[in-house]
Amino acid sequence: MKNILFALVSVLLLASCSESKTTPDKPVAKQVADNIAKAHGIEAFESLETIDFTWNVSRPDGSTFSRRWIWEPKQDSVTTFRADQKITYNWKSLDSITNEINKGFINDKYWLVAPLQLVWDQESFSASYQQEALSPGLEEPMQKLTIVYGGDSGGYTPGDAYDFYFKDDFIIREWVFRRANQPEPNLISICESYVTLGGLLIAEKHNRSDGSGTLYFTDLRIE
Repeated sequence: MKNILFALVSVLLLASCSESKTTPDKPVAKQVADNIAKAHGIEAFESLETIDFTWNVSRPDGSTFSRRWIWEPKQDSVTTFRADQKITYNWKSLDSITNEINKGFINDKYWLVAPLQLVWDQESFSASYQQEALSPGLEEPMQKLTIVYGGDSGGYTPGDAYDFYFKDDFIIREWVFRRANQPEPNLISICESYVTLGGLLIAEKHNRSDGSGTLYFTDLRIE
């Protein structure tokens, strides 16, 4: 399901790359997606009770925007904090108010566990795999998995595309967001500062490839 919303983060990054022919073989792309999710700890996810994190974006003017979430996956429960108010809701059962709040959660959760979404969302996207590709941010030879969410897949921004770049260990080094599957990247994220918590491998920092800002996580607690 879930696609990234950038209402609060306005960026447009252009990149070019020379790449090998895409492999449209669905079983191959699916296996690659599975391997990426496993490398980032998806097998540990079902045992987790709580994922507590603060999502932060540093802006070009030096200011920071933050949102804190407490996610209890087994209960489909999400808690957030707005203007000193604690709000808890079921993220799979929304009303008009919590639906708006949940857009932020879906965005921030995707940044936190995007590699796991490659398994969770497989019924919602098409995928292709390239064994040899030049990453647009780091400009290094890597492998590439591209996913495109279907227009009828639900979520908040259907039709968007993501390119994930990785090496033989299946750890994501960088990924690209392309709104509405346009050819040019809207955002190039360099994944850094990996930590292992609760069996999950998480990049605590995502630097924009042009150096204009950073998205990062603080107060991470996974149990």
